[in-house]
Amino acid sequence: MVSLPTSPEAPTVYLITETVTDPDIHALVETGIKALGVDPCAIENLPVGPTLNEADRARILEFLRDAYNARGAFIIGHAASFFDELPGAYEHRDAASELLGEVGVIQRVPEALNALAPRLTTAISAANRALPAKTTEVLIFGAGPDARALAAALAGEMCNAQLVKVTLASPDAAGLNVARKLLGQDIPQHRLELRHVESSSEHDRQLALLPPDSAVVRAVGEREPDTSLAGSAALFPMGAVIWDMMASANDPRFLASAVRQRKAAQLTLSDQTAYAAERGIAVLEAMFGQEASTAKQAKLRKATESRKT
Repeated sequence: MVSLPTSPEAPTVYLITETVTDPDIHALVETGIKALGVDPCAIENLPVGPTLNEADRARILEFLRDAYNARGAFIIGHAASFFDELPGAYEHRDAASELLGEVGVIQRVPEALNALAPRLTTAISAANRALPAKTTEVLIFGAGPDARALAAALAGEMCNAQLVKVTLASPDAAGLNVARKLLGQDIPQHRLELRHVESSSEHDRQLALLPPDSAVVRAVGEREPDTSLAGSAALFPMGAVIWDMMASANDPRFLASAVRQRKAAQLTLSDQTAYAAERGIAVLEAMFGQEASTAKQAKLRKATESRKT
């Protein structure tokens, strides 16, 4: 059973996590509070363990609803567990939450809890930074929440790039089934293809099928099987963007497979910088800044991007 905190004496936001929270997350929230100029707000961890049952989730939502000074919660690691299609859990779910089947931020407003999924905004903004408008097709390796959000943003025509097709490729059959269930209702089938890939030869074949000016994206989560590394026969499409959405330049294994062809094929290589920065901005705006002025939003962006990611 989850151990709930005592009712806070001052305005407080909670970090609902599996275990102990990275101090960088606390620092990020503090950055957002300061940049947006919102009222002072304490930050408190609420660890719930690796699994979360419905009874504990209900107790947490009741606490957030009833504790006078509870401002809301950031969901770290249990976004899907806090999604509920049944009425009563939340007074409002945004469209992104409905599309992705998750809740990344619980925002408390007077007498109501709002369920928000800033991961979709993150994917849209990061894709607009990383992918040129002329991008023709995108091959995404991964089937977890971040890969699904990017696929939804691109195949759903929410980004600057107007693509012919988006392919999700992964050895994770369960993740692909989740993607099919969630995205299949809203994304036209001819725009989104789901591909079960288990070998490096199949990986290389998917690369070979891409036309020029495509993009190849690694969006593999920490707990997903990773077959994103190219085999010895891999040929990247001319003029492609090779984007490791989840790893920094200090972990160059995915990008290294494209370095040899970078000059000859005129490849553009990108790491996680855009996605990490946009993720911080999106979650902070969801909690604190949905009604912030343009000037405050610009200040938040500058403060967030100045932090090390």
